[in-house]
Order: sequence, then structure tokens, then C-alpha cells
Amino acid sequence: MTYSSRFWLFAPICVFLALAAVAMAHWWAVAATVERELDAMNGHEAAPGISLSFATKSVSGFPFNLDIVFTDFAIAGQGAHGPFRWSTEKFALHRLTYGRLQDIYEAAGNQTLSWSDGGGDQHALNFLPGSLRASAIADAHGLLRFDLDVMTASGHDSAGTPFTAVRSQLHLRRDPKADAMDLQVSGDDIKTQGNIAGLFGDHITHIALYAILTKGASFTPLLAGTSTWPAASADWRAEGGRVTMGPVDIHSSGVSLTANAFSDTGSDLSGVLDPLY
Repeated sequence: MTYSSRFWLFAPICVFLALAAVAMAHWWAVAATVERELDAMNGHEAAPGISLSFATKSVSGFPFNLDIVFTDFAIAGQGAHGPFRWSTEKFALHRLTYGRLQDIYEAAGNQTLSWSDGGGDQHALNFLPGSLRASAIADAHGLLRFDLDVMTASGHDSAGTPFTAVRSQLHLRRDPKADAMDLQVSGDDIKTQGNIAGLFGDHITHIALYAILTKGASFTPLLAGTSTWPAASADWRAEGGRVTMGPVDIHSSGVSLTANAFSDTGSDLSGVLDPLY
């Protein structure tokens, strides 16, 4: 065998081994950095006005993924109108070590969620989902899109009033064509009682609310993790930000409504989304 033939035999193998070594070294470096950052954040601020805590964590996914599993995970802080807190028994974060900035989240076990609405009233839910998944896509300017999908959830509010929901979704994105934020909430076969039944009655067969928030640049510092949620909301209002609702599609025991876009900053429909702004 000549030198030339031996070169073409072993060169691809050597290149492959070199690339594998680089990939392994990169994964270990990224994993070590993320572990240090998470340990520093535990019980402290992860972003202005937002803190996280967890009991334990484990990191896996070698060589191309980061799969981080937490127990007794919680996020708390100041929302647009007051304090909020979400906790879960188990939480997982999945991230590629190469490619676009995208995180996949999963939560399991008992969930607790408390928040303040636009009027300053406090709300709380305890629930158990069949599945809870979310994803976040970021770019150089911060969060670009967030999607949340909850299947077959059942639980109760702080007064013990029960509810069930076959499916609930939340979608948020920076509008690529305008200075605006796009929001959508939807749900199917939601059954409630008492105070949490509210405007829509005690059985919502389907609901889909879409909203456009003008002056979306006001939220850029929040999405980039450099400003607090209340400050971003206050800036948005000071800049004259408005909400356009629509299309709207609601079918329930209390109301049946299908409509295109309409200004809704003062109506009850906007109250479904105003905890976010």
C-alpha cells in the first residue's frame, strides 16, 4: 500500500475523531458553565425582579443536548401588577448545544400558580396536568417566541373550587412585521364553578382570544432580561400602548361570540390577558 492510499484511508478517520473530540470538549465546557450559573441563581435573581429555586438538579444529554432535570422547582417575582409564583414538583429543560437558541421545557407533578390581575386582585390555582410542555426561542435581542401547552389539567383555586381543562395554550411572540407583541390564549372543554367561572359561564367548550399589543418595543428590555416586568408594563402604558383584541372565538354556557379585531382595552375580555401587561 502506497503512502497516498494510506493517507486517504486514515485521514477521514482522523478528521472524524478530531471533530468528535471538539464536540465532547464543547459539551463539557457548556455543561460546566450552565451548572455554575444555575448554582449561582438558586435562591437568587435569575433576571431583574425574577428569582428561581430548586432542591436538586442533574445534567445529562452528552454530546449534543443539555437535559437538566430539577426537583421542587419554583419561579417567583414581580409581575406586571404584583407578585407571582409558580412551582412544580419536577421540571426539565432541554437545549441543543449547537444551532438556534431554543429551549424546551417540561413540568410534571403538582403545580401551584399565584398571580395578580390588572385590578390588583390575587388569584391562585393548584392543579395536576396530564402533560405540561413549553418552548422558548431567542435571538440576539432576547426572547422571540414563547409557547405553552397544557393537557388534561384538573385542580382547584384558593377557595377549593374545582376546575378541569382538556387543553389550554398560551402563545407570545414579537411581531416580525410591526412594533407590536402578539398574544393568544386558547382552551377546550374547560369546566369551572363559582368565582372562577366568571364571564364565560361554568363550561367553556372552546375559547380562542388573540391580542395585539402596540408599542411592543417597550417590552424589549424585559424580553432581553435587562428590565423588570413592572417597569416594562409601565413604560408600555406611558408610551401609549394599546390592545386590539381579535379574532375572538368563544363558545360556552355563558356566551357565544365570534368576532374580528376590535379595540378592547376597557372590556372584560382584555381581563383574560391583562396579568401579562
